[in-house]
Amino acid sequence: MEDKKYFFALQVTKKCSTLVLKCGEKILGEKEWQEDRDMGRRLFQAIALLLAAHHLHPEQVSDFTVNSEMPDNYTSMRIAETVKKVYTFGVSILR
Repeated sequence: MEDKKYFFALQVTKKCSTLVLKCGEKILGEKEWQEDRDMGRRLFQAIALLLAAHHLHPEQVSDFTVNSEMPDNYTSMRIAETVKKVYTFGVSILR
């Protein structure tokens, strides 16, 4: 049996952010929130909700991408990149 490849894809815009959980090309779920200077909290909540809704453990999600047309120095982008790094580091320890 082939292992399923799950991953998170985060899209950040000036008005809102969307975190999508995918298995291959199939979208399993998504969480969207309005930009309100709370990227860290909202992103961690979205991760937890999507994992729980699909009965997944963090180490089952093999990749995490962050996409945006916003500049890298945009605060929400810096926070999103930091959350991505913390998440991928944390799950690498669990594997």
